[in-house]
Amino acid sequence: MVRRAQKERKALRRARSEAETSLSSRQGSYIPPDREKCKARQWVQAYDDASTVRVQFNLWSLDGLPVDFAIIVQRLGTDGWDDVERYDCCHGHCHLHADGKDSSASIYQLDTQDDVKVALTRAEAESADRARIIRDKER
Repeated sequence: MVRRAQKERKALRRARSEAETSLSSRQGSYIPPDREKCKARQWVQAYDDASTVRVQFNLWSLDGLPVDFAIIVQRLGTDGWDDVERYDCCHGHCHLHADGKDSSASIYQLDTQDDVKVALTRAEAESADRARIIRDKER
């Protein structure tokens, strides 16, 4: 027979464990709206005179505010543009897929739509730095 005090302690331990897991996770609670309901925009920015390294921006906005994005650092290869690194904001956090790998490094946790704008600014600055590094490796 489980006593009332034991039930309360068990519920408290469970709640504490869930809170610790939530706090230690880099994934936030933000879920973007359907892309079909959003305005999509895409543009490219070159990072050298020969246009061998560029950054492709893919932005989805709703009511004038960014709700989702993907930023792709690309290098010109023999068969066209190759994706080198990708920043995106899936799974409740903005993260970097470096060197074409499936694993990712978290950059910013997303809990609200306002967090997407902050993450976009950070990812944009970081992608510019990464594009310059990739460009300089080519020289």
